[in-house]
Amino acid sequence: MIETLFEQGPIEGQARLPGTHLRVAAVAALGAVIVALGYFGSRPAPQPGPSPQASNAAVVAPSASVPAPGTLPTLDPNSYGSVLGLTPVEPLTSQLLQSDLPPQVTGRSIGAIGLDLYYVVQGSLVETSRIGSAADPRILMTAGRCEAIHQLAAAGRRVAWVVTSPAGPSAAMDLCGPTGIVTWTIWLLDLDSGTPRQVAHGTRKPDSLDAAEYPTHLALSESVYAFDWATDPKVPAAGATVEIHDLAGKLLRSIQTQGTVDSVMLGGNRLAVVTAEGSGSTVAHSLWVADIARSGLTEVAQPASSASISADGSWVLWDLLPFTSTASGVQRSAVRIESIDSGRVLSLNTLTGSDIAAPLQPSISLTRAGPAIAWFATTPGGAVYPAFRFAGGGDGGILSSVQQPFWLDVQGSSLIWVAQGRDGWFTTAFEVDLLALATG
Repeated sequence: MIETLFEQGPIEGQARLPGTHLRVAAVAALGAVIVALGYFGSRPAPQPGPSPQASNAAVVAPSASVPAPGTLPTLDPNSYGSVLGLTPVEPLTSQLLQSDLPPQVTGRSIGAIGLDLYYVVQGSLVETSRIGSAADPRILMTAGRCEAIHQLAAAGRRVAWVVTSPAGPSAAMDLCGPTGIVTWTIWLLDLDSGTPRQVAHGTRKPDSLDAAEYPTHLALSESVYAFDWATDPKVPAAGATVEIHDLAGKLLRSIQTQGTVDSVMLGGNRLAVVTAEGSGSTVAHSLWVADIARSGLTEVAQPASSASISADGSWVLWDLLPFTSTASGVQRSAVRIESIDSGRVLSLNTLTGSDIAAPLQPSISLTRAGPAIAWFATTPGGAVYPAFRFAGGGDGGILSSVQQPFWLDVQGSSLIWVAQGRDGWFTTAFEVDLLALATG
């Protein structure tokens, strides 16, 4: 059973993290190593290098009336400071908010609404911090014995989370029952009443560590929530069913997918799903979109790893497999953005650097200057920085970050990212208004 703590008031936010693994006998040792790396070590990503010289007001946002170009400006991979169309930006002290977070936080467990940030610590605690506040993080809920919290989603005045069992440290000692099947439950919390209720449950065969941690995938909007379950719990590759419910629990749609589900997203009146087929280096992802009210899933693209949908459901974006620039021999990746209503596609080349597996984690949001896209830009030297650009044109920017950034999100014109110190024990959340940067 989940124990909730509301002494400090209601919460709102979104987060997702691989908590403590459900161990099966064949992978117990591997699971322990992964947990140790995830909780106590630095993420295996390139370390940041020296920040370049930057201006404090160098980015110009496009007019909302300016049409978006078919292809956004190509980046120059030769050096950080000469990236074409991306200006190094150093926010003024008054423009940048930040707060310290606990060290045992990873990039798969973070989300935000406004300045409220939400995250899972050690797979068992849900905590929240307000970016810019010096107050200590507040514990909002904790998992019971043999349980783990793996995902959070939040929208409007509600928060949802996923609990798996058997899981947690005691599960590794076979004290929590059989590990051949993982049980999952979804809980929905009304922030005004402060009362959580279970809205879904299911089981799945934990045929991999990822399936054990994420036997279902959760999404929440202001009016509906969605989740998936394996059509055959013992054979996940047989496909999945995605259910969409209103907040009262009524089933609105049930949509079948091919392959296993990698992520579920909601935006406006649309559902987006990323599916995966194959395993290891041969896994192939597909991005699908459906209108909640009527249509079935329509394939949009084949992302390399991740995708995002805007809050109003009008735009989707996804990353492409890295490629090598023949002129410079430098690795690059690209993000593509599509207007669902018009079918228009924009392309954005991004730096990848020497680590072709470095995730871009693209995110999209709507501002009065048009769609804003944020992602991780990796320089040829291996340093990773938050980057952004407005789809309507104009210059974009790269934000210096002394620590190693590993999670970002853009909501409205607010860009939020979380970075970790080189030793893994210092984690900080940052927020900046992109339009404030653009106007100086």
